[in-house]
Amino acid sequence: MLQYALMFLCAACAATTLMLIQYAIPLATRFRVMDIPDERKLHRRETPLMGGLTLIIAILPLSLLANWLLIDPSYQSTIYIYIFTTLVIAAVGIADDRHSLSARNRIILTTLAFAAAAISDPLLNVRILEFAVTTPHIRFGLATAPIAIFFTTLCCVGLVNAINMADGKNGLVISLCIGWLALLMTRAPAPLIPFIALLLSALVVLLISNMQGGLFLGDGGSYGFGAAIALLTIATYNSPNIRMQNALMAEEAMLLFAVPVIDSFRLTFVRLRRGQSPMAGDRDHLHHHLLNKFGWPAGLGVYLIIALLPCALLFLWRAAG
Repeated sequence: MLQYALMFLCAACAATTLMLIQYAIPLATRFRVMDIPDERKLHRRETPLMGGLTLIIAILPLSLLANWLLIDPSYQSTIYIYIFTTLVIAAVGIADDRHSLSARNRIILTTLAFAAAAISDPLLNVRILEFAVTTPHIRFGLATAPIAIFFTTLCCVGLVNAINMADGKNGLVISLCIGWLALLMTRAPAPLIPFIALLLSALVVLLISNMQGGLFLGDGGSYGFGAAIALLTIATYNSPNIRMQNALMAEEAMLLFAVPVIDSFRLTFVRLRRGQSPMAGDRDHLHHHLLNKFGWPAGLGVYLIIALLPCALLFLWRAAG
């Protein structure tokens, strides 16, 4: 019965997302989230930024319903915090789409949201780092609660900004999110599966339109989906697994997001060395270099192989062991 309810919710999420796409231009115009081409943004026409609106209108309300209908009470408070934090960070992204917030304000607001989530629920707070690449496993705690909260918040804010920086070509961030969620679904505990499935249902529909240039995620989407994936990854990491000691190990989580995070560190270093703001726009991202070498969408395929295949192989190796 629960399986059918989840299938219905996922179908409703996909259908609602499709309806939003049909009305993307009037909606984006109404909420003032149309992306206008300029000297850096080379698309041909004004394009609706629909990622944040899709989260707020389609995904998160159905996530609330799924939490009420399908989830064990022991996980419900965690899911409420996950939904609220994702909503807040998607709203920060939408505000940036509308008003071009300063980098400082974006970082402050997302830091406060992630820190509040880490403080509120132990399942959303990384207190212990455990690595399985060695025998015996390496396991150490983060000493005190403030250090654990700081570390968790730093990782989440860094990941969200890395995802936002990677959002520069059609299909890139949406495909990455689909790949990350598909891998997480193989390890996530049962109470998290409905929320991964709802995100996937909307993202697959968004990907089709995004690849055709009909919409962009915008900062609302890259921030919001990045926040959702960050929180679900931490909750998975902190959950036990029937076959393995932990559902996710530290090196697996690190490898999962390594490519956009490393690229963001590289860009930050290069920009600072040039005397630029780390948040300045340019065409030096990894996807720009792949575009120049392979074209697009061939460059997208290369990016996804680089970003997802190593972690997929590590997942398979650990599962087989």
